[in-house]
Amino acid sequence: MDIDEARAAIEEHMLAQADSVGELLEQFKSRIPSALIDGPGWDKLVERTNGLPISLATSGFGFELRLHEREPRADLGLALFEGSRSAAHFEAWSRSRPEDASTTAVVRLLGEMGREGAALRRIAGTKLLLEYDVDPAHHGSFPDPGIFLYPTADALPGAGSVQEPEDMGVLADAVATATGWGPDTAERRHAERLFLARPPGAQIGGVGAFPARTRGLRLAITGIGSTGELTSFLERAGWPGRTSTFTPFVSDLEARGAFSHLAAHLDVHPGGVGPDLGVSFYAQDAQWVKDIAPWMGIIDGLRAPGLVVPEKLSALAESWAGMETVFARRGMLLLVRGIHHFKMALVGDRFDEVKAYVFCLVSPPLPPGSGRRGELRDGRRRRGEREGSGRRQWNPPAAPAND
Repeated sequence: MDIDEARAAIEEHMLAQADSVGELLEQFKSRIPSALIDGPGWDKLVERTNGLPISLATSGFGFELRLHEREPRADLGLALFEGSRSAAHFEAWSRSRPEDASTTAVVRLLGEMGREGAALRRIAGTKLLLEYDVDPAHHGSFPDPGIFLYPTADALPGAGSVQEPEDMGVLADAVATATGWGPDTAERRHAERLFLARPPGAQIGGVGAFPARTRGLRLAITGIGSTGELTSFLERAGWPGRTSTFTPFVSDLEARGAFSHLAAHLDVHPGGVGPDLGVSFYAQDAQWVKDIAPWMGIIDGLRAPGLVVPEKLSALAESWAGMETVFARRGMLLLVRGIHHFKMALVGDRFDEVKAYVFCLVSPPLPPGSGRRGELRDGRRRRGEREGSGRRQWNPPAAPAND
């Protein structure tokens, strides 16, 4: 069985496990530490996801955990892959909701990603991520999700598929159109300049936007190797902030050998590069790390400055890693949990907002030696089976990475 057949079989199995994302999440509530998501935060998460089709979670889901806030709440990331069984299910579901502009936009974007000969198909790959803000204090209709494209399937140094500034422009226009804003020439030019300013070996790891927020594209530049590379890049990019607000902390983690590489998250709008900045830390070049040991350098670094709620950090370190078979409502399921990355963000002139982006991968139990379990064991895709090598490699959804 090749990878497309294997993924289709997994998707078919998971489509039968629940009618909605919320129903699936409720089956794993006992696996989620109450320090991380509980109370009104959990209730609002279920309320938000009860109206979302199960096709958005057939491979898994990701949480954005706010480690600097005491309230146990999380935002949610869900993925679709163009050409997949789940994407077809989502499109069928969306036809019953023609009044939902955001759903229609997602279907249209998937169609362009799959159109033979389209530039977006070559550049963006197959993954589309939807990021759902979940605010326990929110009342009324829910905001439309953020829409993100991931041109780099692995987000590893040297593996980008955005090769020219014009490629960056294609992504910018596609996202701006999907949000309903429409392309903007100045915004696209600023995005292209940001691409040209990236350090050697770095690439565009994600491009997206939040339709419910002020206009602007969120760009993730991944594969940055050091504090010096990060500060030099931000200076070339015309970022208006002060690098001294974050260099001591990042340099300390670098001295500890706590991270493999960094990512910078910047906002681009028609007026230029915005002041907001996020810096993500990856413990290894592998994306889907299900063990906690590689993350302990970063976790210990976060304890020292007192930036986070201790109970949340402890719950993450003690309970969010590993693989187990669990009893679900309609049979046994394999659940894999791990950390995707940590991110710190500037709030005004302070580098003190800390988030953990974690994942849950879900599938039917597989026999020993099966391909997917082997992939999860080493945390990365086999390089000989990348997209474009003639076979599609299974690619799990990312946790929210750009909020």
